[in-house]
Amino acid sequence: MYKNNLLTDNKEIANAIAEHFSYVSTSSSYSTKFQQFKTQAEKLPINFNSDNSEYYNTPFSLASLYQALNKCHDTSPGPDEIHYQMLKHLPEDSLLVLLNLYNAIWNGDPFPTSWQESLIIPVLKPDKDPRALGSYRPISLTNCLCKVLERMVNERLIYYLESNGILSPFQSGFRKHRSTVDHLVSLETWVREGFVNGEHVVAIFFDLEKAYDMTWKYGILRDLYNIGLRGRLPFFIQRFLSNRHFKVRIGTTCSDVYDQENGVPQGSILSVTLFGLKINEIAKCMSPGTECCIFVDDFMALYRSRQMRSIERQLQHGLNNLQQWADRNGFRFSDTKTVCVHFCNSRKPHPDPSLSLNNKTIPVVKEVKFLGMVFDNRLSFISHLKNLRTRCMKALNLLRVVGHKDWGANFDLLLILYRCLVRSKLDYGCMIYGSARKSYIQMLDPIQNQALRICLGAFRTSPVESLQAEANEPPLYLRRQKLAAKFAIQLYAYKPNPAFKHTFNNKFTHKFTNKPNAIPPFGLRINNLIQDINIDLEQIVNCHTVSIPPWLMNKPNVILDLHNMTKSNTNINILKQDFLAIKGNYRDCVELYTDGSKANNRVSSAVVCCKSVSSRRLPEMASIFTAELTAIKLALVMINSRNPGRFLVLSDSLSSLLAIVNLRVDIPLVCEILEECHRLSIAQKVVIFIWVPSHIGIHGNEEADKAAKAALNQPIAALKIPSSDLMQTICQHLKLKWQDHWRNQVFNKLLPIKPILGPNKYNNLTIRREQVVLSRVRIGHTYLTHSWLLGHGDHPVCVNCQSPLTVEHILVSCPRYQMSRSKYFTRSSLSEILNFDSSNNVISFLKEIGLFDRI
Repeated sequence: MYKNNLLTDNKEIANAIAEHFSYVSTSSSYSTKFQQFKTQAEKLPINFNSDNSEYYNTPFSLASLYQALNKCHDTSPGPDEIHYQMLKHLPEDSLLVLLNLYNAIWNGDPFPTSWQESLIIPVLKPDKDPRALGSYRPISLTNCLCKVLERMVNERLIYYLESNGILSPFQSGFRKHRSTVDHLVSLETWVREGFVNGEHVVAIFFDLEKAYDMTWKYGILRDLYNIGLRGRLPFFIQRFLSNRHFKVRIGTTCSDVYDQENGVPQGSILSVTLFGLKINEIAKCMSPGTECCIFVDDFMALYRSRQMRSIERQLQHGLNNLQQWADRNGFRFSDTKTVCVHFCNSRKPHPDPSLSLNNKTIPVVKEVKFLGMVFDNRLSFISHLKNLRTRCMKALNLLRVVGHKDWGANFDLLLILYRCLVRSKLDYGCMIYGSARKSYIQMLDPIQNQALRICLGAFRTSPVESLQAEANEPPLYLRRQKLAAKFAIQLYAYKPNPAFKHTFNNKFTHKFTNKPNAIPPFGLRINNLIQDINIDLEQIVNCHTVSIPPWLMNKPNVILDLHNMTKSNTNINILKQDFLAIKGNYRDCVELYTDGSKANNRVSSAVVCCKSVSSRRLPEMASIFTAELTAIKLALVMINSRNPGRFLVLSDSLSSLLAIVNLRVDIPLVCEILEECHRLSIAQKVVIFIWVPSHIGIHGNEEADKAAKAALNQPIAALKIPSSDLMQTICQHLKLKWQDHWRNQVFNKLLPIKPILGPNKYNNLTIRREQVVLSRVRIGHTYLTHSWLLGHGDHPVCVNCQSPLTVEHILVSCPRYQMSRSKYFTRSSLSEILNFDSSNNVISFLKEIGLFDRI
C-alpha cells in the first residue's frame, strides 16, 4: 500500500520503496532540535587543506592494490556488473592503468558519478507486513571498482584510528581481535557478579532508528577534522559522501534515480568505519562506573548496586547526557525498541527501575535479544535455548529433504550441511549459554542426535554414543568446552579488549567459592578448564598493531619459483640444478639457512650461516609453523649484527614464506619479521627470501636441519608462542576425554569395531543406500534386527539355527550363508570384516543373501 493505493506494477512498487528510502535520509526526518543545531553548525566551513606530507596521504602502490584485491570476497557486483573476479584476473599492465585512475581520484580528480550510485534490493524483515514500506531492509550493491579503492583508503583510516587510540575501547564492531562474543561475556560476567554480591543489575539496550540512513555527513567530516586528519584522506571521504543517489530493483525492474541526502551508503567498505567514528563518543555520555558495550549501532549501558535509587540516579544522568548527544548528532532512539532489563535473582518483592529518555518512560521487559542472544532477567537462558532449538529444528528440515535413505546426498555432504546450517547456530555464544543448568541445556542434545541419525541414515534405536563415534562428531558439551577454551586463549592474547579484565581479573572469586550453588561467570568456569588442560597462559604472545604503516612498509623480496615444481614428479637432480641456478643470481649475498624441527613434544628452531649457528628450543606447545617463523626471525637477528650488505634467507617452509609475502600482520611473529625487514632495509641491509625444497641434498639446508634437531635437547628458551598453537593441545585433551567416555561404554556393538575414535572411510561407497546399509551394519542396529523394539515385540531369531538374529550372526556365524561368506570375506571376526575387508564386499554379500533391502 502506498498513499492508500494498492500498487501491483513492479515499476510503481520500486519507485514507492525508493521514495520511502529517500525520505528517510532527508533532513526533515531529523528532530526539530537537531535541525536547528545542524543549520547553525554547517555554516562553519571545514578546512582540510594540507601539503599532503602526512603518512596517510601518500599515493597508492601496486602492492597495495594487489593486497586489496586479495582481501575482496566474491560478493555481488554493483550496477556496472563488474565482478571482483574480473579485477583479480587482470594482467599487470591493466592493473597499472587502474592504479593510475585511483591515484588521480586520490589527488583530487572528479569522483566518477557512477561510483556514487548504488543499487538497492529491498528484503522483507522477519515477521513484518509486506504491504508496509517500512517493512523492508535495503540491501545495497555498489560498484566493485569503487570498493577496491575504498578498501585501500579504509586501511589507512583504520590504522590511523587504531594506532592513535581514537576508537572507544567499548566498540567491538569490525575491529581486529574483537567480536560480539566479547560483549556477551562481559554482560554475563557483570550480571553473575551482581547476583553473587546481592546487587540489582539494570541494563538498558538502546536502538537507534535508521542509524545508517540518518548519520550526519557534515558531522562525520567535523569528526575527521577534530581527530587531526588533513589532506587527501578527508578530502576523498568528503567527495565520497557527496551527491549520493540510488535505484531500487524489484525483480528485473529498476526504479527512477533518487537522492540520498544524509547517511552513509549501505554496502560500502568505508561506511562501517565512518559510522563507528560518528558514534564513537556515545559511551562517554554515561556516568562513571556505568559499564558499556558498543557493536556498530548496538549499544548497551549497565549499572549495578544494592540500592535501586542509586542505579536510577546514575543511569538517568547518563540518559540525559545521551539525549543531548543525540540532539547534537542527529540520531534518534526508538521509543519501543529501547528497553530496560532488571536482572535480579531475589525472590522478595523489589521495585523495577523508573527511567526515561526524551521524556518517555523506558519499558522494563523480562527478556531482551542482544547481539543474537536472548537474555532473561534471571539469566537462566531458558528462552534463548528454546529459541535456538526452534531455529535448529527448522534447519534440520533441509537435511531431511536431501538425506533420503534411498536417493539422498552422501554422508560427507550431509555432515557438511549439518555443520554449516545447524552446528553453527549451536556454536554461537555457547560459552555463554553453556552456563545454564544442566537440565535446561540438555534440550539441545536431541538436535545433534537427530542430525547425525539423518546424516548416517542410522536406525532409530541406534545409541547416541555410536552415532557420535561413527560420524566423528563429539558430544555438544565437549564442543562447548573447546570453543570456550579457544575464545579464552585468543582473548588473553589481546589485553586491550575490555572482556579481558572481566575474564581474567575476577574480583569475586572468594564469594563464588563460598556460594557453590551460584553459577560462576565465564572467567571462573574457563579457569578450571584451562588448569585441567594444563595450559600456561603466560606463554601466549600478545597481539599488537604493526608499528609501521603497512602501505609504507618496504615489502620483502620473496622468491618462490621452485614452488611450481613438486618433488614427487620432478627428479631431485633437476630441483638441485634449478635451485643452484636461482642462487647463482645472488652470488654476492651471504647465505642463511633456516629450519624448524619437532619431535614428540619438543620443538626447536635453528639458523646456519657459514660456520655460525643460532638455535632455540621453543615451548612444548609450539607448532612447527611457529618454529619455522622463529628460525627466520633468528636469521634476521643475525643479519642485524652484521655490516650492511645483501643476505639470502633460505627456508624450506612454504607456509611461512607465503605468510610473509601476503603481509599477515595478524600473526604476531610475521608482524615482527616484517617490521625487522623494514628496519634492516633502512640500514642498507637487503634481505631476500628463497624457498628451497627440503631433503634433496642441499648442504646448507641439511646443516640447518641437523642444528634444529640438536636444539631439541636444549633447555626451553623464554619465548612466547601464538595462541593458535595451543589449539592442538586443547583438541587433544578433549579428544582424550571423549575417548575415555567412549571406551567405558557397555554393551555397545560399535565399540569393538571402532575402539579408537576418528574419521570413517567408506571405501569409495558413493550410493546413498549403500552408505546407509553399511553405517547400520557397523552400528549394529538395523531394521531387521531391532525393529522389534519399536513394535514392542519379541527379539527375532534366525529361522535356520534359532539363534538370536544380530548383525554379527549374519556376517560371521550363520551356517546358511557360509558359502557366500567365504566368497566375499577373508577374515572370520566381525571387527576384522568391517575394518579390513572391502566395504563393497559387505554390500555385495548382503545383496547376494537377499538381506540388503531389509537392513
